[in-house]
Amino acid sequence: MALIIDTNPGPYRPGSQVSGSVLLQGKDRLDVESIQMVFTGRCKTKVTEKGASNSRTHHRGRITLFRYQQVLFTGPYTLQPPHQWPFNFQFPERCNTRGGAIFKHPSTLFDDNMHQELPPSFNYGDIAWTGPDIDSFVGYELEVLLVKSSSMRGIIQVTKDLTMEPYRQEPNSDAQLAYLSQQWTVQSMYLLPEYQERKPTFGEKLKGKVHSGKMPKSHYVLTALVPTVGILSQPLPLVLGATYDEDRSTTTTAPAVFLRKVVVTVALRTVVRCATGSMWSTADVIEETSDEYIIGQRDFSAQALEMSDRMQIDSLMSLSLRRSMLAPMTPTFRTFNIYRSYGIKVVVVTECGKQKRPSTFTKPKFIILPADSLPTTAVCAADEVALQVDPIETEELSNLPSYEAAIKS
Repeated sequence: MALIIDTNPGPYRPGSQVSGSVLLQGKDRLDVESIQMVFTGRCKTKVTEKGASNSRTHHRGRITLFRYQQVLFTGPYTLQPPHQWPFNFQFPERCNTRGGAIFKHPSTLFDDNMHQELPPSFNYGDIAWTGPDIDSFVGYELEVLLVKSSSMRGIIQVTKDLTMEPYRQEPNSDAQLAYLSQQWTVQSMYLLPEYQERKPTFGEKLKGKVHSGKMPKSHYVLTALVPTVGILSQPLPLVLGATYDEDRSTTTTAPAVFLRKVVVTVALRTVVRCATGSMWSTADVIEETSDEYIIGQRDFSAQALEMSDRMQIDSLMSLSLRRSMLAPMTPTFRTFNIYRSYGIKVVVVTECGKQKRPSTFTKPKFIILPADSLPTTAVCAADEVALQVDPIETEELSNLPSYEAAIKS
């Protein structure tokens, strides 16, 4: 028996049609009671606590996001292959969870709305050397069940996983950038014009050390416009700049500041919630794990790249939120028992007066939006999308569905 899907293999979106057919193959006749299709969305978490003598305590959180069933054939009847039955489902816009809540206490980290928007497909686990092991999963599945008649008791089962990712609410999301800065003071003989073309002699170096208080001093401010919102599979903007502070410097002219290295890292934070495995406990089990993945880096040591007050770094290096096995990126989301959020860190190494200075710019709150926006007939030109500098962070603590909350927070 085969399960054939006619539509695009994904990722699917809320409201997408999932159609195909079930094909009964083979040469032997088969007594069939019924054939049915089941379309299910599930959200699962598991926390495994390690105790003495290799003991394990398992806590689980299982939520059925929706479950739809379609009967393709009703017997009993003896079928001679081949036979084919079409089917058609539609991804719902929202969850349709039934049954009471399995968790004992509400939490602002999670969304307990029984009809919240569907979370994206998700699969993440962490096996810890110390502390509990964590597994989390959001999955969507088509399943065909062939129930044999009473003379041949048994079930033939075929499943197929479907990948789902919600739409982005806005067709063109402006790149929101946070302004960050770090100040540096460099004191070096190499700031003097006469040492721009040659190295100081041993005597000049010795004299400089003895009279270090009279050595030239340069003060500069390194600035960074760091993105606070990113879109999956699209480039990330990053702007750096170096500005000479004449009032705090003793040099008469602005020395060159060179860019030597840039590393951009995304921090992945996953929080899971499970129902306690103990009947005596009055609290849910909540655990958190985090990882860091480099999404872009470049070493400029081989070339002298002098900085200006504004440099578009994303034009010099590949910088985007790519889906990969090494970096399991999904949109930011929260659902019944999983919360996935992100942070971003930019490490910049600059050089002035032969002295290198590492700077770190961090935004602990970095929102990742879905790759595709809601279908619209209006198409905006790429050059109409503006860059907005927004150094102020606000968080709207409302009971909104997962993606609206992520976008508005």
